[in-house]
Amino acid sequence: MTVRIPRLAQLLGADFDGLDRSHLVELCDQHAAEDVDLDFKQDNAYTKDADGLDEFAKDVSAMANARGGLIVVGVTENDQGNAEGLNPVTISDKLHNQLVQGLRSRVFPFLPPDFRIRMIADSPTTPERGYILIGVPRSPVAPHAVRPTGGKGQQRYGYARRLGRTTAWLDESEIAALYRDRFKLAEDHSHRVTAQFEDDCAWLASPVDGSIRMDISVVPTGRAERRIDRTFLQDVRGFLGALARPGGAPSAALSRDLLGHAPVIRRGRMRISGPGVHAVWHSDGSAHLQVDLASKPAPTAEDAADPVLNLTRLEASVLYGLHLACAYAEWAGAYGDADVLAGTSSPAQVLLDRTPLNGTARFVPGVPVSSDTGSPCHRIGYLEALCNGSMQLCTMAHAISSDLLADYGVYEPTLLRPDATVRSQRLAQRERAEMEAWLVSTSDSN
Repeated sequence: MTVRIPRLAQLLGADFDGLDRSHLVELCDQHAAEDVDLDFKQDNAYTKDADGLDEFAKDVSAMANARGGLIVVGVTENDQGNAEGLNPVTISDKLHNQLVQGLRSRVFPFLPPDFRIRMIADSPTTPERGYILIGVPRSPVAPHAVRPTGGKGQQRYGYARRLGRTTAWLDESEIAALYRDRFKLAEDHSHRVTAQFEDDCAWLASPVDGSIRMDISVVPTGRAERRIDRTFLQDVRGFLGALARPGGAPSAALSRDLLGHAPVIRRGRMRISGPGVHAVWHSDGSAHLQVDLASKPAPTAEDAADPVLNLTRLEASVLYGLHLACAYAEWAGAYGDADVLAGTSSPAQVLLDRTPLNGTARFVPGVPVSSDTGSPCHRIGYLEALCNGSMQLCTMAHAISSDLLADYGVYEPTLLRPDATVRSQRLAQRERAEMEAWLVSTSDSN
C-alpha cells in the first residue's frame, strides 16, 4: 500500500511508489524547498550508530505527528534549505531492515501500516548506491513518542513535531493538545461511522415485506480524496470489472451484479443497485454493501409466511461484502484502521436452513426461530491487512458471521472457520471454483 501525500504527489508528478531518480533530479532542477512535509538529507547518518537511529525516530515521528511527509536521503541542499543536487548513498536490504527495526524499538505507538521505506538505485550499473525514500503518512493515532536508546537519550520518552523546515521537541502543553486532538478525532470518527451506517441503510431501505438483508459498511480512518465525476464513474466500472476476473475476489457475483447499472448520485456518494445487491460508494473511500438473503416464505410450507435464512449463504455474503467494501476503500485511496459495521434485518421469525449450497441435502422447514437483529456488530482492522491476503479478511468475516448468527440463536458458523479456512465444499460448483481460485491467488500474501 502506497503512502498518500497529495501535495507532494502533485509537486513530484508521481505517488510514493512511482518515484524514481528522474523525479529527484526534477526536485533539484526546481530547487524545491524543504517544508513541513519535505526534508532532505545529504548523507545517511541514521544508521551509523544508536544516536543516528534516535535521530531517525525523531524525524519520522515528527512528520507523523504533523501532516505526514517525505524524507529523501541523498539530496544536497543550500543554505536556504532548497534541493541543490544528488549525492548517492549506500543502499541495501540490510540498511532497510536496520532502519525499520530502529523505529520499532523507539517509536510508540508504532507508525500506521502504510508507512514505507524505499531504496532506489542511482543507476543499473551501481545497484549498491542510490537514495533512501521514507514516506510518512499523517497518523490518526498521533502523538507518537520517541524513546531514545543512544548515549544522549537516557531512556526518556519525548514527543517531536515538524514545524516548518525544522523538527522540535514539544513541551507539556503541546503534548496535551495532541492527545486531546487524538481523543476528539476518535470520538468524531465513532460518531461518523455510526451515522454513516444508519444513513446508508436508510438510503438502501427495501420495501419488500418478509425480506432478510445483510448490511456491511467499511469506514477507514484515513480518508480518500475522490471526486464523483465522469472519470470516477468510469474508474469504478473498471474496478468492478477487475474483481470479476478469476481470482480477483472470493466471489465475482457481487461485482458482476453491480456492473452495467446506472448510479444514483448524491453529495459525496453514489448508489448502484443490481439484482439482490446494492452498493454505496463514498468519495472518501468508505463503502456500504447490502445483500438480499431471502424474500420468499418456505417453499414447502403451505401457510407459512416466514422467510428462510440459509446460514452458509449469510456467511458467504459477509465474506463477499467485506472483501468488496475493503477492496473499494483501498482502491479509492483510503488507509489506516477500518471500522466495519454489519447487521441483518428480518421479520420477527425466520426459518433456518442449515443445508449446504451445493445441493447435496434437501431443506425441510422446522420450527421458526425468533430473530434479535438490534444494533450492528462492530469490528476494527487494518485496511492494508484486510486487503492483502485472505487470512485477516477471513478471520474478520468469521467473527462478524458469528455475531450475526448469534442473533438467530446459532452458535457456530458453517462455512467460515476460526483458523481463517473456508469450507468451500459447501458452496455451489461455480461459487466454489471462484472461492478456491481466490484462496490460491492470495496464499502467497498470508
